[in-house]
Amino acid sequence: MSPVARVAFVNPFAGASGDMFLGALVDLGVEAAALEAALRRLPLPGLRIEARQVERGGLRATQVTPAFPGRAPSFRTLGQVKEALHAGAIEPEVGRAAERAFERLAAAEAGVHGGTAGTVHFHELGSADTLVDVVGAIWGWRALGITRAFAGPVNLGAGTVRTAHGAFPVPAPATAALLAGRAVFSDGEEGEKTTPTGALLLTELCEPGGSLPPFDLERTGYGAGERSFEARPNCLPILLGRACPEGEGEEVVVLETNVDDVSPQVLAYVIERLLRAGAREAFVTPVVMKKGRAGHLVTAVAPVGREGDLGALLVRETGTLGYRLRRVDRVALRREEREVAVAGGTVRVKTASLGGAPVRFGPEYEDCRRIAERTGRPLREVIAEVLREGGRTP
Repeated sequence: MSPVARVAFVNPFAGASGDMFLGALVDLGVEAAALEAALRRLPLPGLRIEARQVERGGLRATQVTPAFPGRAPSFRTLGQVKEALHAGAIEPEVGRAAERAFERLAAAEAGVHGGTAGTVHFHELGSADTLVDVVGAIWGWRALGITRAFAGPVNLGAGTVRTAHGAFPVPAPATAALLAGRAVFSDGEEGEKTTPTGALLLTELCEPGGSLPPFDLERTGYGAGERSFEARPNCLPILLGRACPEGEGEEVVVLETNVDDVSPQVLAYVIERLLRAGAREAFVTPVVMKKGRAGHLVTAVAPVGREGDLGALLVRETGTLGYRLRRVDRVALRREEREVAVAGGTVRVKTASLGGAPVRFGPEYEDCRRIAERTGRPLREVIAEVLREGGRTP
């Protein structure tokens, strides 16, 4: 397993399936022989993993296909899948993650076809290929050291798909159930472009992310699907890299408005309300407005999705006639909180790190103030003691 923690971005612009995931992981550097050895710890006698280079719509990609010397085994129920996972010598973390994934798959199937997760039959999803795809993708994820991953909007395809229950419109019912809450679209081309297994892996391994989070891109792998389509290359790109060393990145929304007729007391209250309402940051900046009038710029930094509520709060509390919005990337240093014991009580301190080295050590003001008021000591002495006990000289 890779000792380096990595970030991945999965772009299902042409859809996703289990074999596309495996192909992309092998294309990124997972050795097919190592993948085969890991999977043969399961009750999959004679399994071979075949990987070859193919072309899909002008793109070079890797296609991975499981092969068996005779009839492939099947695992039609959740119980049979769990027996196979428990019978094998697969790594415990991989086995537990695979078991959780199949439990979700069974719950999705039961939800759309009736029954319970324990009694539902997987039908075409009960083939050995599904077990290979799910366990193989989870194992490959860990082999590459991927600790966090995001997925863009998912291409579903169009038309109908034939299942053991008959013909259904794309997406298949289980696919739709698994992708609930995710951004999806159709390019209008006939065909099932995202399968239930692909939907399962996308939602098990990846957080939703319409835009790429900040990270240092190392390489890109392309996993080929079995079919060829005209509208776009039938492959799944996975971008692999390292997290930005400065900290963790996220996309946020900046809201701002200029005001020239709001009192300082109201502005202080607005900042307090914005922070309580979920803003990451909120602050006021003195500015000179038209005709030389003194004013204030009120700024709030909010998680994506909260801009409506916080914008309405800005309008209500300041009386502004409008506000500006823009999306930006925010990088926050990694922070840890611990307690430092001093005379009179304990104080919470926050440490921020850059490249593994502490760059900021901050005592919690309210804790220091509480001890100063309780003991009668000067506040500056309490803060100085916290810094000394915490390993930092004031």
